[in-house]
Amino acid sequence: MKRIFYLFLLIPFVTFAVSTMSVGVEKTTALVPVPMGIIDIVSIRIRRNTITWDFNEIDRNDNNPPFPPTSFPEYYEPSRPNTRYYQRIRYRVRGRGWPAGNWEVSIAGAGDPAPACGILLSDIEYGDGAAGVWSPLGTVPQVLVSGSGDIGQTNLFQDYRVMLTGDETNTDGSTTTIIYMIQTY
Repeated sequence: MKRIFYLFLLIPFVTFAVSTMSVGVEKTTALVPVPMGIIDIVSIRIRRNTITWDFNEIDRNDNNPPFPPTSFPEYYEPSRPNTRYYQRIRYRVRGRGWPAGNWEVSIAGAGDPAPACGILLSDIEYGDGAAGVWSPLGTVPQVLVSGSGDIGQTNLFQDYRVMLTGDETNTDGSTTTIIYMIQTY
């Protein structure tokens, strides 16, 4: 078995060496294709894909104040799911022999909820609710986490809340899209 293995190693070398030898003054060139594969260097996976604020059942979430609010602005966390963390983002940066490059995971919103309900995209905030750190969503990507090199698979936990200002209208089915991105550079 070892001899067959060595023979397979020797054949491409002999083929390459013979095809690049020159006879007389004429030069010839041989191209040797080398298969390469890039598999799963970076990836991102979302645990949940639906976050809902249903104000008919907003009290399902124990983190929320009473509804309707008595003063403004007032902040409400989702009714579904109703426990922190609302979303788990699993991301991976890896590659054998990959140079230590930089990478980042970002978040952005696609635009204001439609049909219009008086809640703007910037009224939806993301962050770590347990730490009390919140940032408004926008259409320009904001970096959640960044680093360099091969880190394997890691989880990022994300919370959401919406700010009510008193300008909202009763609209059924308003939606927007939250976009998570991972990139290397």
